[in-house]
Amino acid sequence: MSIDVDALLKEKSEEFKLKLLAGQGGVKRLITVPDINRPGLALTGFLEHFPYERLQVMGIIERTYFNSLDKDLQIKVLSNIFSNEKSVGCILTRDLDPTDTMIKVFSDLDVPLLRTSIRASSFIDDLSYYLDANLAPSIKIHGVIVNVYGLGVLIIGKSGIGKSECALELVKRGHKFIADDIVNIKKLSSGRFLTGSGLKITKHLIEVRGIGIIDIKELFGVGNILYESKIELVIKLEEWNPVKKYERIGLDDYYTQYLEVKVPEVTIPVAPGRNLAVLVETASLNQRLKNKGHFTARLLDFELRKEINNK
Repeated sequence: MSIDVDALLKEKSEEFKLKLLAGQGGVKRLITVPDINRPGLALTGFLEHFPYERLQVMGIIERTYFNSLDKDLQIKVLSNIFSNEKSVGCILTRDLDPTDTMIKVFSDLDVPLLRTSIRASSFIDDLSYYLDANLAPSIKIHGVIVNVYGLGVLIIGKSGIGKSECALELVKRGHKFIADDIVNIKKLSSGRFLTGSGLKITKHLIEVRGIGIIDIKELFGVGNILYESKIELVIKLEEWNPVKKYERIGLDDYYTQYLEVKVPEVTIPVAPGRNLAVLVETASLNQRLKNKGHFTARLLDFELRKEINNK
């Protein structure tokens, strides 16, 4: 995954208050990593292990030190850092003015030099979040994602099993809808968790057989939608199989995996008379307890074993 500097400018120049100062010929340079770097030590000439592939951000500290160097050294330092073929660009914060040597070097090297009025720390946080969301590995799967009691729940199962109807009932019960049919799953750079969202063209829309496409936002209001949610539980709906043995006690934990990230999974058999929305709510609350270290089945097992040993 990658985006170029030109795309960053087109999408975020207003929000991030970005302006291109020099190096217009390099705006197609690709940003391939979400990490940001402040080249403090590199300005002294130390470039061992330097991350050339990252966007470089210079705040008032780096700018002040850079100004203390004579012009020849300024040119040498910048050339050493940004002449590398992996170099992406540099961003000055706090509306700091570039020196003449900066304009010359970045123009000669065709490396974008940008400026923002935002403070360095705040800007790096915002930019890292944007890059993380756009460069994260992602897959698209068939399913529904809802947020139940603050827990992101991905509901999967074959077509017609009742995923959308279950999600609709959950929304009516006050929970939040994220996406139906196609769920876009991303693994953020931390690699510790997944997020789920819908496609731009179908966000807030849900298909209900017999009724058609409905707009959750318009029917139930903005309070019942989210644009994105962490995926903390996967619920698999399947037709009731009288031969199959389903979980009765809950001593064993089951997981599924997307993008090499394990997520707890619960299989719920679907049969007439079973209230799927209530079962999803209960599974979500139970998972929240597990996240806090409370495992009901294990506690019961412990008490039973203790009682047997006492007798």
